[in-house]
Amino acid sequence: MRKLIVRVMTPVAMMLLTAFSAVAGEKVVTSGKQDTALAEVPPAVLQAASKARPDLAIEQAEYETRDGREYYDVGGTLEDGSELELDMMLTADGWKVMEIQRDIDMTQVPEPVGLELKQAVPGWAPHRIIESDQGDGVVIYEFFGPGDGDEPRKLEVKFHAGQAELLADEWAH
Repeated sequence: MRKLIVRVMTPVAMMLLTAFSAVAGEKVVTSGKQDTALAEVPPAVLQAASKARPDLAIEQAEYETRDGREYYDVGGTLEDGSELELDMMLTADGWKVMEIQRDIDMTQVPEPVGLELKQAVPGWAPHRIIESDQGDGVVIYEFFGPGDGDEPRKLEVKFHAGQAELLADEWAH
């Protein structure tokens, strides 16, 4: 089975991610993502995920802490066979879906987003696109493609109210 929207990181990349946040150089303390058997996922997490997306057949989960906050990424398959991931965080009110992610192709990217990307990096072609619905009308499109040397390049475009904006810093929910 293909893994859902899993971010595979080298040990060096994980150390860099642990050391620095994308938000103004703030330090982030993270445990790193750990695969978690569904039987070990707290029932409240699975209930919140099922409430948010009752059409999702949950198949896998990952757990991590970031700056003392608990997160689960819960992934699975929809009835149409497409894959989806819910990024969830423990809040004072319980488990909350922070963003819903799915892999898409360029034909599914809204026209203003595609134009913003094309203007920013003419001729660049991403090999992977993640659509990240923030649940409040904002959608972040994450584009991954060739970069300098062996390192891939990541660009993000925010789409809200029909307007697209290339982000200078990585989006933080």
